[in-house]
Amino acid sequence: MTKPPITFLHPHCMLAGGATTVLLEVSKRLVQAGWPVYVVSVQSDPTITADARASGVQFVDVGGPLSSSIWFWVLYPLMYWRVHRAARRIGSSVVVSEPFPANWWGWFYKKLTPSVQLVYVCHEPTAFIFEHAWIESIKPDYMRWGLKLMNPLFRQVEFALMPTTDRVVVNSRYSQRTVEQTFPQLDRGRIRLVYCGIDHDTFYPRPNVPRQRQMVMVCTLNKFKRVDQVVRALALLRQQPGCSDVRLVIKGKGVEKEALLQLIQALNLTDAVTLIDAFFTTGQLANLLCSSQVFVHAAHNEPFGLSPIEAMACGTPAVVTGTGGTAETVTNEVSGLYYDYASDEALARQLARLFTDEPLWKRLSDGAIQHAAQFNWSLTHTVFSDVLAEVS
Repeated sequence: MTKPPITFLHPHCMLAGGATTVLLEVSKRLVQAGWPVYVVSVQSDPTITADARASGVQFVDVGGPLSSSIWFWVLYPLMYWRVHRAARRIGSSVVVSEPFPANWWGWFYKKLTPSVQLVYVCHEPTAFIFEHAWIESIKPDYMRWGLKLMNPLFRQVEFALMPTTDRVVVNSRYSQRTVEQTFPQLDRGRIRLVYCGIDHDTFYPRPNVPRQRQMVMVCTLNKFKRVDQVVRALALLRQQPGCSDVRLVIKGKGVEKEALLQLIQALNLTDAVTLIDAFFTTGQLANLLCSSQVFVHAAHNEPFGLSPIEAMACGTPAVVTGTGGTAETVTNEVSGLYYDYASDEALARQLARLFTDEPLWKRLSDGAIQHAAQFNWSLTHTVFSDVLAEVS
């Protein structure tokens, strides 16, 4: 039986990781299973999308500024019309919308094309509209204040359009609860839980890669990720016995880079912190995770978070807040450690345990490998395909 084409609406594919990783991994497997897949976005980086393109995923870039630019919003009607026109040309009966503002594209497209079945992959249920921490992470300042000014209108748009979605895919039970609480008018029978996976052929322990006395973060550099807290905790950690040589590697890029560099200098940590904003292949990323002793994920109420799972699959215990989706992806004292998200000192104490207690580190490393095994893209693909079959 011929499977219908699927069109994904995605803001852009210019940054590796997060929602883009989920899109690329799922779309590749859908193509391999016989689904024709198209991705409509503003821009896509050929390097980041190379594997998906090679597998047969078709990328349609409509061009224009990214949503992080004020010009995207000034030109929003034009930008949406470009997306709408591209989707109409493809003519899929099933459209999958992804993170904000692509979820709005999907809703508007559904309004104008009622026969389409709309699946909303809700990576961040309340980001930028309902979640204060996300709003405060926006830069430049005029963009943040503009969003605050328009926030009441944006909320009403989401309240009005969310119920038009045929299926809402959430990535954790935390996300599911958030959607149900934020949008009580949505039919809960339309919500489907689909955990994200990781590539276990890439992320696995490498005994030949020596562990360094370092912790690592892999994230976008914005306030929501709270990288500044980890830098401050490093300063505290290096004052403790047996931890004066611990280093921090930060892999990522974003608007907080300059502020972080200033903080690192102010705390006299220039020689102890390495910030890498260059593109890494997944193999290079896996080597970085395998060469680190601890992974740190400081975001509070992150809906899911792929990086801690990738780290655990490499045998690197994760220190997380235990809030949001990390309460489901990391098990305290089994595959990693939780800490009080509001306390730099609490984070430093948990890090010190892993850098000074080798039996504890070994136990959590073994537990991390076992725990991460339950998250795999094959299972994600199977469950997501079932959702598509429901609406096809």
